[in-house]
Amino acid sequence: MKFKLKTIIRIFLFILLIGFFASGSLLLSFAYSNNFRVWFVETIVNTERLKLDIKGKTLLEIGRQPELMLNNISIKNNAWPRSENVAKIDQLSLQISIPKLFHGDIFVNDLSISKPELFLFKNKKGDTNWSFSDRKADSSVLELPVIFENLHIISGIFHYYDEIRDMNFEGGIDSLKGSGSWQLPITIESKGSYQHKTLNLLASAGSYSELRSEKKPYPVKLNMAFGQTEIAIHGTVSHPLQVADPKLNLSIKGPNIAELFPLTGLPLPPSSAYKITGNLSRQETTWRFDHFHGEIGHSDLQGTVQVNPKLEPLYFNMDLFAKTLDLSDLSGFIGGEPNHPEQSITEDDSLIPDHRFDLKQIRAANGKARLRATNIINKEIPITNFDGQLSLNNGVLKFEPVTFGIDDGRVNLWMSAYGSKNPSDVDIQIQVIDLSLSKLIRKVNDIQKTLGKINGKLKLKGSGNTLKDILSSSNGKAYLVQYDGKISALIVELIGLDIFHALGYYILGDTQIPILCAVVDVDIKDGIAQSKTLLLNTKDSVVHGNGYLSFKNETFELAMTPYPRDFSPLTLRSTLNFSGTIIKPKISINPLSTLMLLPPVDIGEIQNIDCQKIIRQAKD
Repeated sequence: MKFKLKTIIRIFLFILLIGFFASGSLLLSFAYSNNFRVWFVETIVNTERLKLDIKGKTLLEIGRQPELMLNNISIKNNAWPRSENVAKIDQLSLQISIPKLFHGDIFVNDLSISKPELFLFKNKKGDTNWSFSDRKADSSVLELPVIFENLHIISGIFHYYDEIRDMNFEGGIDSLKGSGSWQLPITIESKGSYQHKTLNLLASAGSYSELRSEKKPYPVKLNMAFGQTEIAIHGTVSHPLQVADPKLNLSIKGPNIAELFPLTGLPLPPSSAYKITGNLSRQETTWRFDHFHGEIGHSDLQGTVQVNPKLEPLYFNMDLFAKTLDLSDLSGFIGGEPNHPEQSITEDDSLIPDHRFDLKQIRAANGKARLRATNIINKEIPITNFDGQLSLNNGVLKFEPVTFGIDDGRVNLWMSAYGSKNPSDVDIQIQVIDLSLSKLIRKVNDIQKTLGKINGKLKLKGSGNTLKDILSSSNGKAYLVQYDGKISALIVELIGLDIFHALGYYILGDTQIPILCAVVDVDIKDGIAQSKTLLLNTKDSVVHGNGYLSFKNETFELAMTPYPRDFSPLTLRSTLNFSGTIIKPKISINPLSTLMLLPPVDIGEIQNIDCQKIIRQAKD
């Protein structure tokens, strides 16, 4: 029995001695052999997918806190079909605290990375080249086997290409410093750039012990400056290492809300200066920004925004409400300049915006949004009860519909823009119901005495990446009709150049003449609207017209010829010509038609007008 015990002890001591010498040999090899260090590090890091390649020399300093330095490193993904590197690092220095290894965690006392360059790709399937695991990891569970007490990144750059969005993003890190310990708070400070704008970040959080505590929520705080955009987040996260439940306050302000796209992935239109504050939380994979209030330009804003970044592409759902809405703050939807609404006319005296829409942003997300408002600020037209709904699905943007009131009338707008094509195909339909002309043209006093409702419809199709291109290439038709209304007698007589009657109304006072019908019927072809019918039929006169409007150069010509029904000794039945540009119109009288009609006497007999027939033809 004693012999067997001694034999076992000898064998054990022999194995222990072999292990000691083997370990010593490994340690000596690791300490003094560059090739062995390279082989050892690559062996323990590399997996079936991840390939670490150390091309430069390695250095090792032995002590209570040994430091390992690696030079000229590249990282590849073997499972990725393309051969490019995922990352290149000029130098990496790693210092580990040996005594703290006995706490059960790996404490990295100092990690320094010099001149890293990242090449990040996402394909159309949503696969990423920086994913080195086959397992679909639950993003709500955070594993933290390594604790970094000090982190330094110097002169780093990164490139990101997203095939789903067809977007290239790039940025750089001038410097990044991080620190934290088991009891002291974690802090990160970074200065750099992103999409050619400065990107500075200052973040702080609780200590590592608080991070792993189940007793109280984990405190977090972040301040970010992206160009002139400022973002602040503060609050707590319950169960951060398990199913994280954040309860955060988010504040954002900046000169243009569209600048948030590179950070959020949300395709937002250009806007005036804004500031918004609300609550940020998460339910499963959906982030909610709700109970928020803010201002965009002269408009207030409140509501709820939901974003699911796990879907491909990203999905959003917005429900917004404004007590006061300035329509100039929405001009970014049609390519205007919200920051300068008073300068909506371009340098070449063009009224139609020529700002190019970013089709890549339209293809970057799916979702829907609704904006409602009651009090509308608009200098030209008194608008009420705005309700706009839009959807975005695989590059197709739809307004379905946008509606608003004008006095007792309404305007409905439908639009579809097919952003999957370049240039984009666009369908537009506008319906006007019972609009009051006196409310539409308030600056002309005599039109205020015009009564009656206008109804009509516009349908057109065009293509382009600007509103000007879309209208310049458009084809379609439009009509406006009015009947059973009244119009200022003074306006009618001035149109007919009936000097005698006009003087009478001017001296004795204006009155109203019944409108039997008014019809505008237009065909639109290749960006030119050509009149088919222009008619104003009253009990006093009949006015016929014809003309065109070019969306390409915003020029127009309009000729109006009056035919009075009654006798007047001073009637100059001449053709009135309107021409020029929309911004700079000109009016003239055709002198030949005036001379041909002298002496200025009109018998007042004209043909009967079948209003119902003309209106039916316009609507068909």
